[in-house]
Amino acid sequence: MTVILLAAGLSSRMGCNKLLLPFNGKALILSTLETVLTYTDKVVVVTGYEHEHIENAVGEYNVRTVYADNYKNGQKYSTLRGIEETDDDFAVVPGDLPLITIDDFKGTEKLLDTYTIARACHKGIPGHPVMYRKEHREKLLQFDGTMREYLAQNSTGFYEGDIGSIMDADTPERYRMLLEMQKSN
Repeated sequence: MTVILLAAGLSSRMGCNKLLLPFNGKALILSTLETVLTYTDKVVVVTGYEHEHIENAVGEYNVRTVYADNYKNGQKYSTLRGIEETDDDFAVVPGDLPLITIDDFKGTEKLLDTYTIARACHKGIPGHPVMYRKEHREKLLQFDGTMREYLAQNSTGFYEGDIGSIMDADTPERYRMLLEMQKSN
């Protein structure tokens, strides 16, 4: 399983690069990345906006970084750039999920025994990781619609994950909530 860690977005709702904000004594993306690395050593970090800073932040880790030159067109294009780098089953995870757990990965992957797509959710809210059997690689690379549309057209298994599977840092309020949640752990 290769994990595609999305780190290309503009962070427009945050007003600054959310992945580089401090979290647990380091850049927020590193909390997400360290959990991913406890799950697999096959990681592709997709960069775009401020890619030099992201590449610096993850530079000490044994991960592959790729640049999505069309990152301004939205998350789908960064996701597709990561998918291009895979040749096995793969998972997609945004870089701003610092509370995601190893159980979110293991539980979601177990569903791939029954489904070809599986996804973590929390109390009915779809989250991450979203995992795909490799048979979806070429289909996704050629699909014209959104990732959400692709998922809607394909049977997906849902794993009831931890709140960390949905708790991103898209806004200053969400970031503050993440900091409070981290303090209470």
